[in-house]
Amino acid sequence: MRLIPLLALWLFLTCQSALAAPGRVLNIIVGEWPPFVSEQSKQHGPVAHLISDLFKEAGYEVKFHFAPWGRVYSLAANSQLYDATAVWMHKTEREQDFLFSEAVLQEQFVFFSLKSRQLQAERLEQIIGMRLGGDIAYSYGPELDKMVAEGKVTQQKVTDVKLNFGKLLRGRIDLYPQELRVGLAELQSQLDPASAALITHSQTPFLRNDSFVMFPRKMPDSAKLRDQFNQQLQQAIASGCYKRYFEQLSRGEY
Repeated sequence: MRLIPLLALWLFLTCQSALAAPGRVLNIIVGEWPPFVSEQSKQHGPVAHLISDLFKEAGYEVKFHFAPWGRVYSLAANSQLYDATAVWMHKTEREQDFLFSEAVLQEQFVFFSLKSRQLQAERLEQIIGMRLGGDIAYSYGPELDKMVAEGKVTQQKVTDVKLNFGKLLRGRIDLYPQELRVGLAELQSQLDPASAALITHSQTPFLRNDSFVMFPRKMPDSAKLRDQFNQQLQQAIASGCYKRYFEQLSRGEY
């Protein structure tokens, strides 16, 4: 009867004991993306916590710097002040500026909409002609990005999730594409219960996506840091430590 609690305790102690004493400080620039990454959350959220612990295992200390998403990419790519940025969807053009880690997060993007509209948005072909919200500096996958470029849908991008939900409630957009857990967390934390109750989301993700840590090509240690990070990430996944961060998220511990 005590087997499961003992296994859980063993896993926790195993994950904790692997942490090395911090050494060189790595500066990582990120944007607000609760519940995964947030300046206000404990340990800056589960993904930031994971990244920090993996680098500690490799002998580094991590300092996170928060900036608007519209500035994060250019600052990381060009300023030579930051050792990495997180977390980003892979796009081929980003490889000109960055080296990509292995995937640190698996995401599911859905469309949020008003319940009263009863919009069908389970497949991309169903949204032609609709007005979409969006977040500055975000990509929503090659298929949706192409639909926007070809004028099949229109998209109005703003600076944060709350503004998008406000536009949705006022009828200024029809759909808001967002990662499921990010959208649900923002509904709970940023909107009053009556307003949140007016919003629903599609049941079928239009995009299942991996996200990555990116290391600037202009920084001399980027390849080394990427390889060290990937090694620690592989070990965390194999040992079961990786899952612990997202189990803590589901229990509301961040």
